[in-house]
Amino acid sequence: MFKIGLFDDYKYDTSKLNNEEHKQVALEIAKAGIVLLKNENNILPLKLDKIKSIAVIGPNGNIARTGGGGSSMVDPFYSVSPLEALQNKTGDKVKISFAQGVFLSGDTKPIEGEFFVNGIAAEFFDNMELKGKPVVEKVIDQINFDWGGENPFEGIKEDKFSVRFLTLIKAPVTGEYTFDVNSDDGIRFYFEDKLVINDWTNHAAMSNFYKVNLEKDKIYKIKLEFYEDGGSASVKLGWKLPHEDPFLEAIDAAKNSDLAILFVGTSNSYESEGFDRPDLLLPANQDELIEEVCKVNENVVVVLNSGSPVLMDKWLNKIDGLLEIWFGGQEIGNAVADVLLGNHNPSGKLPITFPKRWEDCSAFPTYKAKDSITEYSDGIFVGYRHFDKYNIEPLFPFGFGLSYTAFSFDNLKLNSQSMKQNDELKFSVDIKNTGNMDGSEIIQVYISDLKSSLERPLKELKAFKRVFLKKGESKKIEFSIDKSALSFFDPEGKTWIAEPGDFEILVGSSSRDIKLRQKFTLN
Repeated sequence: MFKIGLFDDYKYDTSKLNNEEHKQVALEIAKAGIVLLKNENNILPLKLDKIKSIAVIGPNGNIARTGGGGSSMVDPFYSVSPLEALQNKTGDKVKISFAQGVFLSGDTKPIEGEFFVNGIAAEFFDNMELKGKPVVEKVIDQINFDWGGENPFEGIKEDKFSVRFLTLIKAPVTGEYTFDVNSDDGIRFYFEDKLVINDWTNHAAMSNFYKVNLEKDKIYKIKLEFYEDGGSASVKLGWKLPHEDPFLEAIDAAKNSDLAILFVGTSNSYESEGFDRPDLLLPANQDELIEEVCKVNENVVVVLNSGSPVLMDKWLNKIDGLLEIWFGGQEIGNAVADVLLGNHNPSGKLPITFPKRWEDCSAFPTYKAKDSITEYSDGIFVGYRHFDKYNIEPLFPFGFGLSYTAFSFDNLKLNSQSMKQNDELKFSVDIKNTGNMDGSEIIQVYISDLKSSLERPLKELKAFKRVFLKKGESKKIEFSIDKSALSFFDPEGKTWIAEPGDFEILVGSSSRDIKLRQKFTLN
């Protein structure tokens, strides 16, 4: 912040924000990060000349999941959902239908004003305890606020305030309703004067649910209390009606389409700075949704929209295509549409390991093991280093990522078989695009210390380069390393050291797909 002058009466030119160049950069970054994890029978890119109808299914299809929650949340200038992007880019070439399937926490639509009798009385207090007289009183139509750190109303501080909502609600049909109260910080929800949700604590945006049977046209009393401590402030009251069954709608859409694309994953309600994930499962019955779609359609692509791994053992062998698109920012919809349609050849690589089982992870033995406290005892053996040490086969290894084309690695050549402490070791590798489509590959260089006085990982990533090649094109790619790539931290001497001895260079396309290797010696 000091470097760019934010403390020097900083003023920015708004014309230089959100311009076309920025949009293009956002798009290119999103595309470059998308990882192709599976592509059986070359189901991707989609062949629109053979496909007449596509079912877009899932809670992340019509919503652009641009980022995580809490301090990782960034509000974009705009966002494009995958559904919108696919519709824009295919036009009338293919029929696209959409079905929600399931709802993620926080996605429930706010209850519309027509169901509240005489509106909602909102009382705002300038403290977090609802004490004293309200400083603002209003009648509102919905409980659907996201103040994002700004003053909600004149006379109310942007932090450390509270609000009480009082209303009567009329049920449109008879049946079981699910109330969804989503908030950033504390809430208390009363139904017919009974406290049914009590989450009066600081937390990032998350949902609490209450199920109850209601009778058509009967009026019920509701009270919702909310406090805001600091940071973002949001509160929303939604419900799921008894007659809604988006799951069956999704299965029906898949059954009546040539191909189904499931946009599943997490959201800022599940991956946030304010809390840890309880497990690696896809939330909200998404595993079941994928399995049921696979029963009625043999052409299934899953697009995983998440910030961390999920378990896939229930359905991975039943689908042909799988993409990991992360939380790719405002252009994520356009980016994934370009990859699905073949306008962009994916080249992203996993920066983390996807495990087959939660038990395979290094943190498993101690994760929230006692009183919800985790003692991280894995030391340097995290991620792929852990999987290598214990010879555990991952679901998808660190550095993994497929392409719509293919590449060959040849001729690993070192300028010397030995190097001194102050030398640089230079080496090169030939890479060729042997497939039928232009594309990029990321060459990964790992170093293995063959004998060390301290226990070290079997190999560690020390260099990588992204290389674009037209089909049939070859390039010689050069690298250089110095002793920092060979060093480890000595806890006794409290310094980094590179011990003389034998090392090995390993070059490949992932941590588990080593194509070439050569030994050398550090003197």
